[in-house]
Amino acid sequence: MISPTLRAGVAQFLRAHAPFSMMSDDDLEFVARHVELAYYARGETLIGPDDGPPRACFILKQGLVEGLRRQPGRPDSDPEPMVQRVPGEMLPVSALMAARPVMSTYRAAGDVFCWVLPKAQFDELQGRSPVFLDFCKRRMASLLELSHQSLQASYAAQATQWRTIEAPLESMLRRAPVTCGPDESLRAVFERMERERVGAIVVTTLAPGGGEQVQGIFTRHDVLDRVVLPGLSLETPVRAVMSAPVVTLDARQSVGDAMLRMSDRTIRHIPVMRDGRLAGVVAERDLFVLQRRSMQQIGDAIGRAHSVAELQLPAAEIRQWSFGLVAQGVSASFITRLVSRLDDQLTARLLELKAAEHAVGLDRLCWLALGSQGREEQIAASGQDNALIVAEAAAPQEREAMEAFARDVNAALTACGHPSGRSGIVAGSPHWCLDPAQWRALVEGWIEGDGPEAPREAGVFLDFRPVAGAAALAQALREHVAERAAAAPRFLQRMRTAALRHAPPQSWSAGVLDALFGAQAAHIDLEAHGTTPLVDAARVFALTRGVRATGTVERLEALAADGVLAAEEARAWIDSFRYLQGLRLRARQEGAAPPPDDPDVLDTRTLSTLDRRILKEAFREVRRMQQRLAAHFPG
Repeated sequence: MISPTLRAGVAQFLRAHAPFSMMSDDDLEFVARHVELAYYARGETLIGPDDGPPRACFILKQGLVEGLRRQPGRPDSDPEPMVQRVPGEMLPVSALMAARPVMSTYRAAGDVFCWVLPKAQFDELQGRSPVFLDFCKRRMASLLELSHQSLQASYAAQATQWRTIEAPLESMLRRAPVTCGPDESLRAVFERMERERVGAIVVTTLAPGGGEQVQGIFTRHDVLDRVVLPGLSLETPVRAVMSAPVVTLDARQSVGDAMLRMSDRTIRHIPVMRDGRLAGVVAERDLFVLQRRSMQQIGDAIGRAHSVAELQLPAAEIRQWSFGLVAQGVSASFITRLVSRLDDQLTARLLELKAAEHAVGLDRLCWLALGSQGREEQIAASGQDNALIVAEAAAPQEREAMEAFARDVNAALTACGHPSGRSGIVAGSPHWCLDPAQWRALVEGWIEGDGPEAPREAGVFLDFRPVAGAAALAQALREHVAERAAAAPRFLQRMRTAALRHAPPQSWSAGVLDALFGAQAAHIDLEAHGTTPLVDAARVFALTRGVRATGTVERLEALAADGVLAAEEARAWIDSFRYLQGLRLRARQEGAAPPPDDPDVLDTRTLSTLDRRILKEAFREVRRMQQRLAAHFPG
């Protein structure tokens, strides 16, 4: 039992670190009353796999502790530092929670002082402190919540300009919907819209089981094109000019869902349903409060463009707009989806323009987005990775025209700020402009062959997603790939080996290495060492089960639902991936990622103490996922 003075010192130290910074004074006093100070000299082991289930929790006070483990897939290798613990951190939380031995050997890397809390009191603390229990169960998620709160506080003034994207649409409804029947005249509809001061009216009928069925929608935006210019009589029933069918959403769905649906369908209003009844209508202006330039406006500019030159401005605005969302604390996964959707619109418009120039029918081909755009994980200013499926029966002259068309589209995308990606995979290359039979043969070559480029090329291509043209061509190829890959263990083994080549830095310790080895050690490539290992591992796991999803988060969620991954580990990996993506976006927005030609290289000295800790936890989860992958494919 330590003295009251020392207890006060312990509590003061703990208040500077999560989760203790969020706990009550009584709970901090409980910890301070039950810990004992321990010292470990350099090279001494705090706990190892042979010690059985841990009997205490170590709270590091001073020094550095390394967790040593063998490299994934290399059981005969010497143990190497895989994780590091710095002052304020606890170990081994996961082993304590599961009452199992640790999987790493934790060893002092110098003089180490730590507070030791017996397991009985560790368990009691979980019972008395919901904050502590939640942190132990959801360590990564809890740290991310703290980071998000910090980011929101930093941009508090700007955050008022953006509706919380996770909020339910229910929260956006301000008035009852204005409706009419399908047989009502345009005169009656116009009078009602003017009287109610609304920009849209929903056309409804009674549903068979009660409630309402939305038959269509008519907006002020439709008046000129559908009524005035055609010279329609005001006695015309509204059914003749309404938009149908109508996209509707449930009131429990989020603001973000509505934003994405508006972007996909190029619409400005969405009826919202609650228990089978029309609850209201959300408009674009409700979702983008005070935004200088909205997603819909950028999409409209893309749709109106008639040349590559006219598309260059909205293409640049996509980047600037996304940076504004970063500054307002919008989640990275949502931003990357928005950027990918807008880039889809940009690509689709370029395809329309170039198809007309080359006399190519878009119904005779399918343009595929690959890599990050295919996964809808595109970071601003990403390079282009794409391919083309051409109709099986295309004549040689038509094939030549399609190849020239694809090269022209690639050049136009480059002019709009999307240079060719590092993979070199572009639709304008004859190797990536193939008919379905040729694509199946190429996939077969990857699966059955031994070419050194196969895992790399397959890794980029297998994230494909149709952007424009005959989507059925892509769907048929997706089914073929899913069935063949799942039944090809040798191919999966090669993909697994390739996925383990990229890993987090061996000994990164949130700034400690900078003091030991100089400034170079503080620079980390967030893509190569962070997101790429997660993306690659999720892809391999998805291939083993025939998962059709292409996004990393969607793949992990599907694998958890299928029982391949535990829900808890999948959630930790999703959280880590989203955090790393957010850090990449923030680095670009804040200009804190030198050098400019490699924006994913981050100087970690620019990070806050909290972000350094979260980054280290994220890297820890990346290693865990790779270890899981190595165990799934031993050898």
